[in-house]
Amino acid sequence: MRIERNVPLPKHLADRVALGPLPLSDMKVGDSIVVSANSKKDLLRKVKSVRMRLLRFSKKRPHFKFRTAREVGPNNVAQIRIWRVSRGN
Repeated sequence: MRIERNVPLPKHLADRVALGPLPLSDMKVGDSIVVSANSKKDLLRKVKSVRMRLLRFSKKRPHFKFRTAREVGPNNVAQIRIWRVSRGN
């Protein structure tokens, strides 16, 4: 196998959304967190990313249930709010 240097990442990998760590396991029922977005395009990409992150998190921990909503925050900044809604079964 040969090592290749200076090969750029494909566009679909380079443009991934970086949310950083979300404190999902620390949330209690009724708690919420906000993820801000810079633009409408950024908001749509982050909504998909947040939902996938919640799906993966909840698959491993079925007693965690979440809901999301898009909001307009201070200074008309688009954001996504995530609530922990119940413990589930």
